Amino acid sequence: MEIIFVYLIRLFLSRPRNNCIIFYVEENMKVFLIILSMSIGVFAMDNSKIEELKKLNAYVETSTKYPPVIYYKLKNGMKILIYEKKFAPVVSFTMMFKVGNVDNMQGQTGLAHLFEHMAFKGTDKIGTRNWNKEKEILEKIDSIYEEINKEDKKPNKDEEKIKKLKEEAAKLENEAEKYQVREEFWKIYNELGQNKMNAFTSTDYTGYVVSLPSDRIESYFIIESDRFKNPVLRDFYKERSVVLEELRMNKSNPSRVSWENLFSHSFVAHPYHNPTIGWEDDVMHLTRKDAIEFYKKFYLPNNATLAIVGDVDPIKVIKLAEKYFGDWQSGIVPDQNYTKEPPQNAEKIIKVYFPSKPMLKIAFKNDGINADDMPALIVASEILANGNTSRLYKKLVEEKKMALYIESHHSTPGNRYPSLFIIASAPKGNTTVEELDNEIMKEIENFPSNPPTDWEIQKVINNYEISILKDLESNLEFAQTLAYNEQILGDWKFSWEMIEKIKKVKSDDVVKAVQKYLQRNRKTVVYLLEEKNK
Repeated sequence: MEIIFVYLIRLFLSRPRNNCIIFYVEENMKVFLIILSMSIGVFAMDNSKIEELKKLNAYVETSTKYPPVIYYKLKNGMKILIYEKKFAPVVSFTMMFKVGNVDNMQGQTGLAHLFEHMAFKGTDKIGTRNWNKEKEILEKIDSIYEEINKEDKKPNKDEEKIKKLKEEAAKLENEAEKYQVREEFWKIYNELGQNKMNAFTSTDYTGYVVSLPSDRIESYFIIESDRFKNPVLRDFYKERSVVLEELRMNKSNPSRVSWENLFSHSFVAHPYHNPTIGWEDDVMHLTRKDAIEFYKKFYLPNNATLAIVGDVDPIKVIKLAEKYFGDWQSGIVPDQNYTKEPPQNAEKIIKVYFPSKPMLKIAFKNDGINADDMPALIVASEILANGNTSRLYKKLVEEKKMALYIESHHSTPGNRYPSLFIIASAPKGNTTVEELDNEIMKEIENFPSNPPTDWEIQKVINNYEISILKDLESNLEFAQTLAYNEQILGDWKFSWEMIEKIKKVKSDDVVKAVQKYLQRNRKTVVYLLEEKNK
């Protein structure tokens, strides 16, 4: 129970210095209850169950420093994380693969994202009336689109030929539909009582999530094992058109335009340069064959972690995992050491003219999430620009009224490789983006002469701890945290280990991190400027 006592003392010492007492008490009583449930969770598990789990070669976390998570690894390399939580008869699942936009081959950007869409299209059992006949038609469609690609890439392409080939493909797609059961994957999950079923692709990973009633656990294993062992990628070219439309719509979104320009100009060699949705020319030439090869390379059990949080019996879960995923063949994951980003030695200022109100995003190269000084950089991010009590918010939003908002991110767009420390804002009134940029840089450059106070650092620690603990409120969010920590950051305990490192950060460490990273020769800034009327 040590964790509870220490946390309560810290709450008392860092109590608010204003009149927000009621909110503070309500929020932290909620956190206290979460800690209490976390701390007693392992003790609620009887010794016989713990011994039986150990016999299955499962590892049961008993340290009060961490949640009582159970870790199990199948022989094929697939990792299972289980957190038993009996508050409601619900269970949440996150299946995460270490494959994202960064892993697309040159010329195939957007493939990881498109495959995520295809993973909802069923298997050779789900979504079809006659797979053998459907398969024959899909292969004919593939051949036609390969011809279309060849013709489309010619300097003097034959538009009439492409039109006829597309018409031929459309006829075959209509024929294939006779053997397809539309949205059967979704229908099955809806009948099972699914909640928040979704998937997401980032630069670093792809995740698949869903919550179900706890008596539907075996159904999950039946469906998902089939989904990832036997995908057929039906409707590939129709879904490719959907993604292309999404990509084109993004071009009218000022925020997305500014992010895309920031990453593409910050990174010149590393694949973080590419947008997750892909470049339009690449996406419009992706084929089902490309997606099948991508699946074979990266959708392997030894490249996946399944996190399960909720009303479950861990012993039963492990047996189900062995039953349904145990025969999934492992493979050799491709080398994921991509071209290293060369050092930046000049400030880059990118001006993008766009029909919207102005905004700016500033990026500084960092050395990666595992760098020794990353904990200090996290503290710097929080003190400078996160929340209404941050320095830049007080200075630029409240005092000088130069900015509409201010926010920061210590590591974006990913954590598998060295990334970016980002400050984002938008000017208010007659302030220009250049003036706002200068004020932000002035505050950064004055940071060493006004180092963080102990109170500021303690506030960051408290907020970080609360955010970690509040993850436990949501089965789905906690499952995502566990899966991400394990599969992408290398250890499900990463969040708790990081907070211990942050607790050791001193004021001087933060100053040194700011001086090292937030320098103009590491800086890329995108000004989104209101397009002048022509």
